[in-house]
Amino acid sequence: MPYKDPEKARINARKRKRAYLQRQKIKKYGAESANLDMRGRHGNHAKGSDNARWNGGRWLHSDGYIGIAVPEGHHLRQAHGYAFEHQLVAEEKIGRKLRDDEEVHHKNGQRDDNRPDNIEVKTKSKHAKEHADASERDALGRFVPDKPRRVQEFPT
Repeated sequence: MPYKDPEKARINARKRKRAYLQRQKIKKYGAESANLDMRGRHGNHAKGSDNARWNGGRWLHSDGYIGIAVPEGHHLRQAHGYAFEHQLVAEEKIGRKLRDDEEVHHKNGQRDDNRPDNIEVKTKSKHAKEHADASERDALGRFVPDKPRRVQEFPT
Protein backbone atom coordinates (compact mmCIF):
# COMPACT_ATOMS: atom_id res chain seq x y z
CA MET A 1 0.00 0.00 0.00
CA PRO A 2 1.56 3.34 -0.99
CA TYR A 3 2.09 5.99 1.61
CA LYS A 4 -0.25 8.93 1.61
CA ASP A 5 2.49 11.20 2.93
CA PRO A 6 5.21 11.71 0.24
CA GLU A 7 7.76 12.86 2.86
CA LYS A 8 7.35 9.61 4.79
CA ALA A 9 7.78 7.67 1.53
CA ARG A 10 11.09 9.48 0.82
CA ILE A 11 12.35 8.79 4.34
CA ASN A 12 11.54 5.08 4.05
CA ALA A 13 13.15 4.90 0.60
CA ARG A 14 16.36 6.39 2.06
CA LYS A 15 16.29 3.86 4.91
CA ARG A 16 15.91 0.98 2.45
CA LYS A 17 18.78 2.30 0.32
CA ARG A 18 21.04 2.73 3.37
CA ALA A 19 20.27 -0.81 4.51
CA TYR A 20 20.97 -2.16 1.01
CA LEU A 21 24.31 -0.32 0.81
CA GLN A 22 25.24 -1.60 4.28
CA ARG A 23 24.53 -5.20 3.18
CA GLN A 24 26.65 -4.71 0.04
CA LYS A 25 29.53 -3.31 2.09
CA ILE A 26 29.39 -6.26 4.52
CA LYS A 27 29.34 -8.68 1.59
CA LYS A 28 32.41 -7.00 0.06
CA TYR A 29 34.52 -6.11 3.14
CA GLY A 30 33.25 -8.49 5.86
CA ALA A 31 31.20 -8.14 9.03
CA GLU A 32 33.77 -5.89 10.76
CA SER A 33 33.02 -3.16 8.20
CA ALA A 34 29.44 -2.74 9.44
CA ASN A 35 28.83 0.80 10.71
CA LEU A 36 32.42 1.71 9.84
CA ASP A 37 33.23 4.84 7.85
CA MET A 38 35.13 3.49 4.84
CA ARG A 39 36.23 6.82 3.37
CA GLY A 40 39.96 6.88 2.77
CA ARG A 41 40.39 3.11 2.90
CA HIS A 42 40.43 2.61 -0.88
CA GLY A 43 43.10 5.14 -1.81
CA ASN A 44 40.72 7.55 -3.52
CA HIS A 45 40.23 9.70 -0.42
CA ALA A 46 43.60 9.09 1.18
CA LYS A 47 45.50 12.14 2.41
CA GLY A 48 49.18 12.81 2.84
CA SER A 49 51.59 9.91 2.56
CA ASP A 50 48.69 7.43 2.23
CA ASN A 51 47.75 8.92 -1.13
CA ALA A 52 49.20 7.21 -4.21
CA ARG A 53 50.17 10.59 -5.70
CA TRP A 54 52.05 11.75 -2.57
CA ASN A 55 55.32 13.43 -3.54
CA GLY A 56 56.89 13.87 -0.14
CA GLY A 57 55.06 17.10 0.64
CA ARG A 58 56.77 19.09 -2.14
CA TRP A 59 55.02 20.88 -4.96
CA LEU A 60 56.30 22.96 -7.88
CA HIS A 61 54.30 26.17 -8.25
CA SER A 62 53.53 27.47 -11.73
CA ASP A 63 55.84 30.44 -11.02
CA GLY A 64 58.77 28.07 -10.44
CA TYR A 65 58.85 28.23 -6.63
CA ILE A 66 58.80 25.06 -4.54
CA GLY A 67 56.04 24.59 -1.99
CA ILE A 68 56.39 22.50 1.16
CA ALA A 69 53.41 21.06 3.04
CA VAL A 70 53.15 22.76 6.43
CA PRO A 71 50.74 22.17 9.31
CA GLU A 72 47.57 24.17 9.70
CA GLY A 73 48.17 27.42 11.57
CA HIS A 74 51.74 27.94 10.25
CA HIS A 75 52.37 31.66 9.70
CA LEU A 76 53.64 31.17 6.11
CA ARG A 77 50.92 28.69 5.05
CA GLN A 78 49.08 29.69 1.89
CA ALA A 79 45.45 28.82 1.11
CA HIS A 80 46.57 25.65 -0.71
CA GLY A 81 48.23 24.25 2.45
CA TYR A 82 51.83 24.86 1.42
CA ALA A 83 54.49 27.42 2.30
CA PHE A 84 57.19 28.44 -0.13
CA GLU A 85 60.46 26.70 0.59
CA HIS A 86 62.64 29.76 -0.03
CA GLN A 87 60.80 31.64 2.73
CA LEU A 88 61.21 28.75 5.17
CA VAL A 89 64.93 28.47 4.37
CA ALA A 90 65.41 32.24 4.72
CA GLU A 91 63.70 32.30 8.12
CA GLU A 92 65.88 29.44 9.30
CA LYS A 93 68.99 31.20 8.00
CA ILE A 94 68.27 34.53 9.73
CA GLY A 95 66.81 32.89 12.85
CA ARG A 96 63.52 34.83 12.93
CA LYS A 97 60.28 35.36 11.04
CA LEU A 98 60.31 37.51 7.91
CA ARG A 99 58.92 40.99 8.42
CA ASP A 100 56.19 42.40 6.18
CA ASP A 101 58.68 44.74 4.46
CA GLU A 102 61.14 41.92 3.58
CA GLU A 103 61.44 39.63 0.59
CA VAL A 104 63.63 36.65 -0.22
CA HIS A 105 66.06 37.05 -3.13
CA HIS A 106 67.64 34.19 -5.09
CA LYS A 107 71.19 35.29 -5.94
CA ASN A 108 71.47 33.15 -9.09
CA GLY A 109 67.91 33.95 -10.23
CA GLN A 110 66.73 30.32 -10.16
CA ARG A 111 63.53 30.13 -8.13
CA ASP A 112 63.88 26.43 -7.35
CA ASP A 113 67.46 26.72 -6.01
CA ASN A 114 66.79 27.15 -2.30
CA ARG A 115 70.23 26.48 -0.87
CA PRO A 116 70.92 28.78 2.10
CA ASP A 117 73.99 30.28 0.39
CA ASN A 118 71.84 31.22 -2.65
CA ILE A 119 69.21 33.05 -0.59
CA GLU A 120 69.33 36.47 0.99
CA VAL A 121 66.70 38.59 2.72
CA LYS A 122 66.24 42.14 1.47
CA THR A 123 63.77 44.91 2.03
CA LYS A 124 61.13 45.09 -0.67
CA SER A 125 62.49 48.40 -1.98
CA LYS A 126 66.10 47.14 -2.23
CA HIS A 127 64.89 43.93 -3.86
CA ALA A 128 62.84 45.83 -6.45
CA LYS A 129 65.74 48.24 -7.12
CA GLU A 130 68.17 45.37 -7.71
CA HIS A 131 65.84 43.72 -10.21
CA ALA A 132 65.14 47.05 -11.92
CA ASP A 133 68.86 47.77 -12.26
CA ALA A 134 69.46 44.31 -13.75
CA SER A 135 66.63 44.67 -16.28
CA GLU A 136 67.32 45.67 -19.82
CA ARG A 137 66.19 49.14 -20.96
CA ASP A 138 65.70 50.71 -24.37
CA ALA A 139 67.16 54.03 -25.60
CA LEU A 140 64.40 56.00 -23.80
CA GLY A 141 65.03 54.25 -20.47
CA ARG A 142 61.92 52.08 -20.59
CA PHE A 143 62.03 48.47 -19.48
CA VAL A 144 62.28 45.96 -22.30
CA PRO A 145 59.77 43.18 -21.66
CA ASP A 146 61.17 39.66 -21.23
CA LYS A 147 58.57 38.21 -23.57
CA PRO A 148 57.20 39.93 -26.63
CA ARG A 149 53.62 41.01 -26.07
CA ARG A 150 50.93 39.92 -28.44
CA VAL A 151 49.18 42.98 -29.78
CA GLN A 152 45.60 42.47 -30.76
CA GLU A 153 44.66 44.17 -33.97
CA PHE A 154 41.14 45.50 -34.32
CA PRO A 155 39.39 45.61 -37.69
CA THR A 156 38.93 49.10 -39.08
